[in-house]
Amino acid sequence: LIYRGTKPVFWCFKLKTALAFSEAEYREHKSPSIYVKFYLDSKSEKKINSKQTVSAVIWTTTPWTLPANSALCLHPDFEYGIYQGDKESYLIACQRAPAFFKETGMKPLKKQKSFKGKDLEGLVSLHPFMNRKSPLILGDHVQLEAGTGLVHTAPGHGLEDYLIGKKYQLEEHCPVDEKGHFTKDLPWGLAGLFIFKGNKVLIEKLKNSGHLISHKEIQHSYPYSSRSNSPLIYRLTPQWFLSLDQKTKGTPGIRSRALEVCEKNINFIPNWGKARLKAMIKTSPDWCLSRQRLWGVPLIVFYCRNCNRPLVDVKIIQKIADKMESSGEGIEYYFSREEKELLPKDAKCPSCEGREFKKGKDILDVWFDSGIQHFVFAKVQGLIQKEQADLFLEGSDQHRGWFQTSLISSLALQETAPFKTLLTHGFVNDKQGRKMSKSKGNVLYPETIIKKNGAEILRLWAAGENFSSDVNAGEESFQRVKESYRRFRNSFRFILGNLNKIDTGDLMDFKSLNAVDKWILIQLNMLIKNTEKDFDGFAFYKVYQQLNHFFTVKLSAFYLDIIKDRLYTFSKQSPERKKAQTVLYQLIDKLLPLMSPLSSFLSEEAYSYLPKKRKESVFLEDFPKEVPEWWEENIQNLFLKLFPLREQMNRELEELRRKGEIGSNLQARGRICLEKDFISPFMKEQEQLEFFAVSQLILEEGQRLEIKVERAEGEKCLRCWFISNNLQKGGLCPKCVKNLNEG
Repeated sequence: LIYRGTKPVFWCFKLKTALAFSEAEYREHKSPSIYVKFYLDSKSEKKINSKQTVSAVIWTTTPWTLPANSALCLHPDFEYGIYQGDKESYLIACQRAPAFFKETGMKPLKKQKSFKGKDLEGLVSLHPFMNRKSPLILGDHVQLEAGTGLVHTAPGHGLEDYLIGKKYQLEEHCPVDEKGHFTKDLPWGLAGLFIFKGNKVLIEKLKNSGHLISHKEIQHSYPYSSRSNSPLIYRLTPQWFLSLDQKTKGTPGIRSRALEVCEKNINFIPNWGKARLKAMIKTSPDWCLSRQRLWGVPLIVFYCRNCNRPLVDVKIIQKIADKMESSGEGIEYYFSREEKELLPKDAKCPSCEGREFKKGKDILDVWFDSGIQHFVFAKVQGLIQKEQADLFLEGSDQHRGWFQTSLISSLALQETAPFKTLLTHGFVNDKQGRKMSKSKGNVLYPETIIKKNGAEILRLWAAGENFSSDVNAGEESFQRVKESYRRFRNSFRFILGNLNKIDTGDLMDFKSLNAVDKWILIQLNMLIKNTEKDFDGFAFYKVYQQLNHFFTVKLSAFYLDIIKDRLYTFSKQSPERKKAQTVLYQLIDKLLPLMSPLSSFLSEEAYSYLPKKRKESVFLEDFPKEVPEWWEENIQNLFLKLFPLREQMNRELEELRRKGEIGSNLQARGRICLEKDFISPFMKEQEQLEFFAVSQLILEEGQRLEIKVERAEGEKCLRCWFISNNLQKGGLCPKCVKNLNEG
């Protein structure tokens, strides 16, 4: 699949090397936008029966490529018109005519006649300043989004141009050297000039010669080298390539196989990663493996001094690689030795049988190094026991980089994808959504966040963000996380404080618990089920959101609040208190390992205080699973009806408090009228008071739902603060007297 060929590749004139398609990043760039006339020769004008001089009009943002022009390309199915002016006519695509006249500032001209593109094939135009002809050819890559529908074609400076040039056997001109300067054979003082400076010279000369129709500057997306921060050009050079379409032993090319495994065999997270990777693979040219750099992993190739034919031999490569390893010199072994020392004595050219060779100086694309790491780890070093990794994860820029090169190399080496799941994440921007950069001074360093807030906060923040898109980060982002963290921590402190010296042998079974105790364990069960699914799908932000909701709404604001009376005022051996402690133990026992990937330090610290803990560390615990016994549909349905009643009663209580008739909810009496009492069969009187958080509650049956609240009758118990009509000695209510006697 690997071959040496002369093709236009991305070229960095600053580093003087080829770059792979995957190494280009697109940025905003200012370029000249020009419309240029290529006059048809006299024979072509006769073929289309024109009485005037006709010019085929092209549009380009790279005037420096005009010296390499070999043809003008039209789409076979587009309609092209001859637009007649006072002295000359213009050949452009009919659909582009309105935009052409507007952009050039020309007065709209009348269309004299029109042709299909395929009817114009074979006409010949004259190059504006080179002594050569530019035939009109056909290509399906021509589009109508911009320009004139005629594409200036330079096979030495564009991949599509190169491919169409092969079809029409066009000359492959590349009058640009490795530094980005024009070669010495060009006219108009262009020789030796840097190409972007040459743009100005060319535009001025085209203007003076009458070939320039219009010129302006535009901002557009343009490929740049991320290493040198300089714009890239396409340049025709001899390189080593890996073919994506070559069939081997009757099997389809790598490109078609890669597209098939993307569709059928890879799990993408998020799903849009599939379309993005497939789009990159579809449009990628053959992989350029060679680089022209001073240092790197060498391509161990020798070239015959007589015919320049490459000598590529697996045995020679392996021998030199072994020497690199055993000598301790590494790759310097290859660069520091003469050819005779590196080659066996009987080495000869496979073409002319010559015996003199020169050492290749190209190095290997670094993306090849990273792209084959899966093979090195598994096959060479034996660090991985299976051919496919469970997961590859990287940023969204790697669909054109590491993701793609890993997949291509794996299909070439072992005919399978190197990963089962491919996860793509976005990038972290500043709080305004701008890319972080040192020059802008808007970089938020992880060590700064850790120093100020702790690593736990940084981890929780990362888990709480949806990584599938870019994420904005600012100080306020971490403030929200700190509030959640304090809630988690305070809840665990409360639970552990109330489990002090608990005998786990006293824990009660699910069926013995109160209705509200059962309900919270049902919610815990549902949390375990949902978060397990989200952990498996890498949706950590959904895990964080569910935990935040569980702690905020179901624990802190409800369950941990309403059971305080049982925990603080009931006797130590009271079944009611043990029921609450049973739930607290089950909560923390399941939540700590569940939360350990997100709140690692907190989970480990809290686990160290857990009564009768089973392992040395929370990270040695099994991940929690649903408990099948923790489910009663009647209880779940009951609380779906109860919470709206509680919310309505709380609104009534708030109104009573606003009027100054009560301070706390325990100073109130509630009255609920129901069409049918669905509460009493499941909840005793004390449970009802606990749930609605009032001192007295009256349940009645009537025609319609009605909730009223009023100040409770009686006096405040000095111990539990409930209002009672029957305070006993010491100002205690009967419930507290009973609990004290039992304690």
